[in-house]
Amino acid sequence: MKRNIFLLITLLAVVATSFAQKPSAESIRKRLSLGFGLFTDIWVKVPDSIDPRAIRQGVDVAIRYNFPMDKKGHLNFFIGGGIGAHNFYNNALLGTGKYNIYEKLPAGVDANESYFYNAPAKFNGQNIEVKKSKLSITYFDVPFGFQYKSIKKVHTTLGFKVGWSMNAHTKYKGSDLEGSGYEVKEKSLKLRNIDNFHYGPFFEFGYKWIGASVFYQLSSVFEKDLGPQIRPISVGLVFRPF
Repeated sequence: MKRNIFLLITLLAVVATSFAQKPSAESIRKRLSLGFGLFTDIWVKVPDSIDPRAIRQGVDVAIRYNFPMDKKGHLNFFIGGGIGAHNFYNNALLGTGKYNIYEKLPAGVDANESYFYNAPAKFNGQNIEVKKSKLSITYFDVPFGFQYKSIKKVHTTLGFKVGWSMNAHTKYKGSDLEGSGYEVKEKSLKLRNIDNFHYGPFFEFGYKWIGASVFYQLSSVFEKDLGPQIRPISVGLVFRPF
């Protein structure tokens, strides 16, 4: 699947260049567009024991180069690059390996698998309160697709995005999980079993420089058979003033 996506990107880039004439410096500047998006992730296939936060905000920024496909410039093919940050806020902890600090592996979980588990109400006689817990992943993305602009400045975009993980970490704020009674803040930078690759289609609809966007991730956050097969559907706003 991944190899097919790389081949598709290469093919589309070749097709786009075949439509392009030799551009001047001024036309190159006009064909570039810079924008950013604000979104919330709707997480799919989350384990029943986990309670995600209502808003899981994320942000992305991307630059695109447009290849006009008609003389009036209504239809364009684009390809670009950008960075997107996704956050999974929830009430649980991420465990990997044979045991977490409270219990043995949940039923049906392999010793090498990553999994989410709930902290107990008490440990070592101390109350345990999870105030903040999140999994964050930042991707370098390559978006490509087609955009149609009407004479009334309404635009519609249908595209596909592939990305590679640049950073993945968890953050925790709450009671010391070992039951010391203190409140702690912890950040884990080395996570196992995170899939280094993600992909999926996206759709945008807007007017002038503002629009609504949806990204439907087809791939799982964790590698197959090595973690819960959760994936986000990102819904938000996109701004392209430049």
